[in-house]
Amino acid sequence: MTDTRADQPDLTAVPLPPYSLRMGGAHFKRDADFVQAGIRDVKLLRQRAGLGRRKRLLDWGCGAGRLAIGVKHLLGNVADYHGVDVQPELLTWAKDHLSDEHTRFTLVDQHNARYNPDGQATYDIPAEPGSVDVLYSYSVFSHMLTDDVAGYARTIARILAPEGRALMTAFVEDDVPDCVENPTDYLKLEWKGALHCVRFDRRFFEGLMWDAGLAVEEYVHGRETDGQSMYVLSPRA
Repeated sequence: MTDTRADQPDLTAVPLPPYSLRMGGAHFKRDADFVQAGIRDVKLLRQRAGLGRRKRLLDWGCGAGRLAIGVKHLLGNVADYHGVDVQPELLTWAKDHLSDEHTRFTLVDQHNARYNPDGQATYDIPAEPGSVDVLYSYSVFSHMLTDDVAGYARTIARILAPEGRALMTAFVEDDVPDCVENPTDYLKLEWKGALHCVRFDRRFFEGLMWDAGLAVEEYVHGRETDGQSMYVLSPRA
């Protein structure tokens, strides 16, 4: 599918999850906004991380498949889209409605105090070493403390292909404490509950990435609607 068609996508062409399953709150309430957000991020992955139809894409924290829907609208398919999440209801909907020969989903049972408090304490991501060309992670590190970020970053460095790229978001600011859960008055929002918002100091966060084997290729501050920043990372030589 061409970008021209994606500018005004047919909202009936690909199944859409109910609003209750759309992570992101009011930003994605309208079907058009939800689809366009997926398309936008596929374009971003194409421009910043080299995504194309022959690439292997891992959507870590895929939810109900917003990015997969964007792929179907903009590219038709990629060589392999693999969505991974810890939330059974979201993952099951995506698996039942979006799976095809190029699109698959895997439920993992890993601990997260906010989204899967009874899960296993591991840092596994279901992919073979060097097998991922593009990894996308929207608002995942924003709900993890330091040890978990460091552990998963090491896994990401291992599963990325040598020329692979990871595009992810996180709450990152200059000259703040290294890691704070639910910082008071941050971004004029009320953060409450386990790991609702975890904010990192930029130098500290980038040090975690470096120590894990990942180099920062690009950083854009506060690009997302909730104030998260964007990173493009590559395996460190």
